Amino acid sequence: MPMTISQITKQALDMTGLTQDKFADTLNASLVNTGIKRVSVSNWLNDKYGPETDTLLIIHGAYTDWRREWAAACLVAKLPEVFERDERGRLVLLASIC
Repeated sequence: MPMTISQITKQALDMTGLTQDKFADTLNASLVNTGIKRVSVSNWLNDKYGPETDTLLIIHGAYTDWRREWAAACLVAKLPEVFERDERGRLVLLASIC
């Protein structure tokens, strides 16, 4: 069974050792108007809602570290009909959104 955004986020928190506050701050680092706060991370962890697709795409494009991997995994979990990971773990667009 595929991982949920909650599971992916928990795994990223465990791997990085960051608090929810620091996780949000790190996702926001050098980005403008993403609006990610500790409460956002808490809501993702509790399956209340997931990150916005445009925010995940911005994070995926902006970073080359664990944040990119987190965003890619979340995009696949959120939109499996649109995204998948190839054999090298890269994010692949399956269908046109337009």
